[in-house]
Amino acid sequence: MAQFCTDIARACGEPLAGTGALAERHLFLRWPKGKWRRPRYEAADLEPAVRAAMIDAIAHDNYVGLFANDGPELELVSFPDGVRILPRDAAHAAELIADWGRGTPLPGTPVGRRIILCCTDAKTDACCARYGFGIYKTLAEQAPALGLDVLQVTHIGGCHFAPSVIVMPERRRYGRLTTEMVPAFLAAIAGDRLYLPAYKGDPGLGEMEQAADIAARQWLGDVDRLADTSRIASVAFGGPGKAEVLVDCNGIMVSVRLTSKVFAVHGSCRSLDAAPAPKTRWEAVGVQLAGAVTGQSCA
Repeated sequence: MAQFCTDIARACGEPLAGTGALAERHLFLRWPKGKWRRPRYEAADLEPAVRAAMIDAIAHDNYVGLFANDGPELELVSFPDGVRILPRDAAHAAELIADWGRGTPLPGTPVGRRIILCCTDAKTDACCARYGFGIYKTLAEQAPALGLDVLQVTHIGGCHFAPSVIVMPERRRYGRLTTEMVPAFLAAIAGDRLYLPAYKGDPGLGEMEQAADIAARQWLGDVDRLADTSRIASVAFGGPGKAEVLVDCNGIMVSVRLTSKVFAVHGSCRSLDAAPAPKTRWEAVGVQLAGAVTGQSCA
């Protein structure tokens, strides 16, 4: 029976919370999915100037990739500003990509809708096909009724948490969505709320702080009110692999205790023939109101 990196990560208990790291800016070029390759800028039939511009524009906080929904080739869409433009030709597309890579905003028209990005890039990882494409189809069927668009895109990271999903323009990252979760997930997104069961964490925070933030939100259980109203008040370490994070949730101070744990994981299906790599991750092990005598375990 075939193995998949996502199944192994689930089986070993690797937590999803804390894996929300994300580039600041994203740019996508519409290109037929049948022409996608790995790496994405080696897609078949891309003009050399476009390929070179994509390579030059990719940086730590700049992601450049492809999307495959129906429409004209070469259309560009940027996030989080939510702008789209149809270049005149390949030379114009290369110029726009190069300018974007240097920090110039993409000229064009506003997208005007919240957009869900879903990785279906089988060329990069088998899990993105096995789990990503089915979720993409389900999202695409149900999202328009709620005023949401869905794009299937090339590799956006997090293969072993597939399906890998990003909600724009808020830059909220999700993983391990199932078909059964989709209605509740879309309702939360349409209402500008977090969907905590699949939420990976605030990309503006470090891994430990992301895990604490999610644990505090889950413990309080008020997703609507807490969508954008939490902050990390303090972090204290209690020895190797132990920490306590104070989270201010809209004026409610919540103390989250965390410990670090090592998991043996495969970052992608391409590494399955090798030994799993050890990954140290932070997990919330207790939550309580700040100053309370007794706490409750995290769900």
